[in-house]
Amino acid sequence: MILGEFGVSLSITLIGIGIYGLINSRNVIRILLSSEIILNSTILLVFSISSLFGKVYSPIIFSIFAISMALIEVVVAFASIILYYRNKGSLEVD
Repeated sequence: MILGEFGVSLSITLIGIGIYGLINSRNVIRILLSSEIILNSTILLVFSISSLFGKVYSPIIFSIFAISMALIEVVVAFASIILYYRNKGSLEVD
């Protein structure tokens, strides 16, 4: 029970850190890292809440789905960063 509560508080803290990074960053790489922190902390939040209620439905399938979604997000983000750098010549956001 304590582990679930700690996971919820940790994930909410990480979501706050990620949102702070999204708001205050001017670099595209930092924005990408902040969005990854938010994605991974929401996955942690879902697992923590499910462990609090004692209903963990197929965590392996959910983990594989979450990892594949994160991989797709990274690939699309890096492709967007490459195109942005080719057009602007810099990774700073205006």
